[in-house]
Amino acid sequence: MPKPALGPQRTSLIIWFAAIFCAVVAVAVVAIGIFVIVSYLVIHPTTPTISVSYANLDRFAYNQIGILDVQVSIVIKAKNENVKNHAVFYGLVLTLNFHGLPVAKLVNNPFDVKKNSSREFVYVVQSNQIPLRSVYSDYVQSALTKHKVSFELKGKVKTRWRVWVVGLVKFSVNMDCDLQFFVPNGSFTYRSPCSSKSS
Repeated sequence: MPKPALGPQRTSLIIWFAAIFCAVVAVAVVAIGIFVIVSYLVIHPTTPTISVSYANLDRFAYNQIGILDVQVSIVIKAKNENVKNHAVFYGLVLTLNFHGLPVAKLVNNPFDVKKNSSREFVYVVQSNQIPLRSVYSDYVQSALTKHKVSFELKGKVKTRWRVWVVGLVKFSVNMDCDLQFFVPNGSFTYRSPCSSKSS
C-alpha cells in the first residue's frame, strides 16, 4: 500500500519565538556590557591611596645591655582623587618593623574621604623597650655608624566607593616601603615615595 505523501515540515511557532527571544536577550546583554565598559572608561575612576606625607624619628636610644627604645612620628595621608564620589577607608593596619622585627602597629577606625580630597592622620608610634639579639644589635651599631636608620612600613587598608553604572567598587590597598631617617636629628629622607598599591 503506497505511503501518503508528506508536505514540507514547518518549524513550530514556539521554537521561533524562543529563538527570537534568545537573540534579543543576547543583543541586550552585549549592548549593556559595551555601555558599562564605555561608561567606565569615560568616568575613569581612580583607586584611593594612602601614603606617608611626613615622618620623623623622635627617639632612637640603645643602651649597653641591648635594649632599644624607639619613638617615630608618622603622618598618613588618605587620598581620594575621584571627582564624583566620596570613598570609605576601613580595616587600616600598618606595621612598623626594624629589619623584620615588629616595633609597633598603626590602626584606625573606618573613615570617609570626600570626593577629590584627602585626610591626614598623625601617629606617634612609641615602642616598648625591645631587648635585641646580637644580630639586631649589629644593625643598630651599623645604623649609628652610618648616621642612617631604616624601618619598614607594611600593611593594608580596604577601600570602597560607588561608580555610576558599575555600582559599588572595592579594592584592597597595600603598602610596603622603607622609611629612612638621618641620625642624630631624626629627619626623614625622601629617597623614594612611600605610597600604596592596589590589588
